[in-house]
Amino acid sequence: MNISKPVTNPAPCTPDRVSCWRTHLFPLLLLFVILSIIYANSFNGAWVFDDHQNITHNPHVHLTSLDGESIKTTFYSLKGDISRPLSYLSFGLNHYFHGLDTWGYHLVNFIIHFLGSVFLYLFVFKTLHLPIMKGRYADRAGTIALLAAILWATAPIHVTAVTVIVQRMASMAGMFFIMSMFFYLMGRTTQGMYRQVAWFGLCLGSGLLAFAAKENAILLLPTLFLLDVLLVQGLSRANLKRNLLVAAIPLGIIVVLAFVMANPIGYLTGEAYAQRDFTPWERLMTQPRVLFFYLTLMIYPIAERFTLIYEIPVYQSMFSPWTTIPAILFWTAWVAMGAYLAPKRPLISFCLLFFVVNHLVESTIIPLEMVYEHRNYISSMALYMLASVGIIAFLKDFSQKRTFRVLACLFIVIVIAGQGHAVFQRNSLFAHPLYLWHDNAAKSPGLSRVHTNLGTQYLQAGLHEEAKQASLVALQLDNFQRIDLPSVPLHNLGIYHLRAGNYRQALRFFEKALAVDSREWEGYQGAATALNYLGRYEEAKKLIEVVFASQPTGNPELRALYSLVLFKLGDHERAIEESY
Repeated sequence: MNISKPVTNPAPCTPDRVSCWRTHLFPLLLLFVILSIIYANSFNGAWVFDDHQNITHNPHVHLTSLDGESIKTTFYSLKGDISRPLSYLSFGLNHYFHGLDTWGYHLVNFIIHFLGSVFLYLFVFKTLHLPIMKGRYADRAGTIALLAAILWATAPIHVTAVTVIVQRMASMAGMFFIMSMFFYLMGRTTQGMYRQVAWFGLCLGSGLLAFAAKENAILLLPTLFLLDVLLVQGLSRANLKRNLLVAAIPLGIIVVLAFVMANPIGYLTGEAYAQRDFTPWERLMTQPRVLFFYLTLMIYPIAERFTLIYEIPVYQSMFSPWTTIPAILFWTAWVAMGAYLAPKRPLISFCLLFFVVNHLVESTIIPLEMVYEHRNYISSMALYMLASVGIIAFLKDFSQKRTFRVLACLFIVIVIAGQGHAVFQRNSLFAHPLYLWHDNAAKSPGLSRVHTNLGTQYLQAGLHEEAKQASLVALQLDNFQRIDLPSVPLHNLGIYHLRAGNYRQALRFFEKALAVDSREWEGYQGAATALNYLGRYEEAKKLIEVVFASQPTGNPELRALYSLVLFKLGDHERAIEESY
């Protein structure tokens, strides 16, 4: 007698199921093709800006073997503490397989960006099927999710997060951040204890990885709270009271981590601002204008408006610059609107509050630079979702008017093509640092820092007169935003005069550079080199030994100079020892 077990048919693969791979295959392939086209020239990008400090000049990430001790070494920053271990480990693995060839690094950055857009698509798709949406977007969820992912992934404001290699920290944190949000939604909407445990386990794991990539991912906790209260449970008076007690948990975790990993008291007292030429209060009051500027870059994303370092006037008073008060009022109204719409329009409320909440770390009192585009990598996700919902809903209202619908679709294509073209144009600037800093100096002519970096690149390219002029402009502007940065153009001028044979003038510039920042060994090397040419060997020897006292291993070039100085002082035996 043949007794067969009953067959349990799996749930049908319908368009409203996030687990139905056939539903999502074509949209995700289309997304991959679009990103491959607009980021094709990013793979030619050179090392720029903070890449050098964090990767090319960072021996901790120069992995040559995959043993446990070597991998552990990558977790430590140049300051000797554990910092963003997942990001630095990824740089170490890139170095192990690719050395300092940038192509492999760019490939990893591209994959991270693509995966981030995939999970944004899945998150939007799942969100639009939540019961609180009452089915109003279910039939258009795939279209809205695809449009949101494409608009976000092709936004020129994210170029620095993808093409500047070190900003993998931001994009990797963003990828795991949106993964964690998606897994959380799956856990909250899935039946069965084991499945829920699995989804929530993935949520927790992704969240921890996001935090290990970059600290601002700690804002995942309040973001998930907003997601649950607004879009899963639905906001009501009873829910609000009950959830405010729950909110104390993530808030407590954030506060504890802030004190453990950062120095919030130092931020408030100004201790952490020792190297800044603005105060915590000035930074806080400048940020509303910065956030508004970010918003305009998303709304009007032409390539000519983008650069790496922006010239933003620092707050002086409520009326200087005059845009301070309007910016504060704008964001006050933004948050108030988000709170007001929470009970009846939870999706709009979530998107508005999501943007503000995810700027709380990098756009408040932490002593960072005033403006960087990559800070919008996470915070902009919900805005593009909201824009896509609005666009598709608008098109549906005119679904009977074919001509209008065609024109609207054509407009969307033009917008995406325009964003893609801007991305492609921006990527071309990263092919060589000279292109990047020349463009930046033209767009932010009042910033000393961009002229300083341009001068450094001219010097490295052997364009000495151009390097001299750029360095003089930087010093004349005297708008560095950090009190130690004037040492760089002074050092560059020292190099210029050293190569021109003007040793006394070179020495004066190196001494001025060291007076501004005595921590950089390059200044000591330059001054010692000038002293060597001037025949002041004993002084040169003492300067070099100052460096060796803080850096016992020393730099090979400095060791060679030290050997030469010892030889001229007649200490031939030690000179020979130092030459090896």
